Amino acid sequence: MELAISGEALGSVFPLEKILEIIKAYGVRAIEIWPENIPVQEGKSPIHKRLYANRDAGRAKEILDAAGVKTACVCFGAGFAKELARDKKLFSAELQRAVWTAHELGAKVVNHYCCHVAMGEHYSIDELKEYYAGAIEEAEKYQIYLALENEAHDITKNPVQMREIIEAVGSEYFKTNYDAANYYQAGYEGFPYAYEVLKDMIVHVHIKNGCINHPEHGHKAECKGGAMTGVLAGKDIYYPVAADGAVNVDGLIRRLKKDGYEGFCSLEPHTTPEICLEYYKEETAYLYQRGF
Repeated sequence: MELAISGEALGSVFPLEKILEIIKAYGVRAIEIWPENIPVQEGKSPIHKRLYANRDAGRAKEILDAAGVKTACVCFGAGFAKELARDKKLFSAELQRAVWTAHELGAKVVNHYCCHVAMGEHYSIDELKEYYAGAIEEAEKYQIYLALENEAHDITKNPVQMREIIEAVGSEYFKTNYDAANYYQAGYEGFPYAYEVLKDMIVHVHIKNGCINHPEHGHKAECKGGAMTGVLAGKDIYYPVAADGAVNVDGLIRRLKKDGYEGFCSLEPHTTPEICLEYYKEETAYLYQRGF
């Protein structure tokens, strides 16, 4: 398995060239690409910060190749924007574009989210297929995985239901991006339980940690996340460095190695760009000590 760093946190403040320079300083040679990481096509304006429309993937590939950095995956976050999630036709078309972008950048995974597509606990598989059918067709054509990431406030918060969704979609190229900290935020045992439920369906992994936010114990406001759900409802999550939270990241790394996982593990600190740099330094050192 290989280590990558998410380009999301720095995407709003640095161009792709600078981000690659930063992650390479920590020995990392793979990046998780988000739309803001890709230069805008000359003479055009971005339609939305969550979309790849009007962005120059060819130029991004040139920048990546020159830096010697691979694309670990392409991320499609339109599910986080209500106005995009409500427009089924646009969402479907742009998810297909994310697959084309992944193909152009040489990535084998498109990480996506269903947050405002299907909140709560209940869903219609037929309606989900309306969002995903076109992208699945393109994913199967290019042999690129659509990896649905679990979140704490939508239908993916329960690992058993996540498995049911993947099985119901019924494509070899529709799998999951596994985030143990997000399962913890939803009140589930992120590892080992959620991992055991989903291990044969995991094609990408996010490495971060979480715990209950306790500002009285010195927790920084910049690292506070959103509301927790399930048995932890009423609390807010806090994002410490990967080694220090309630999720057994050490155990997860050991199991991924033991089970022969060959994909990418992406660091994605949820904090400000300035604190991100502190997290990168500590977390990469921690993971190198564990065999990355």
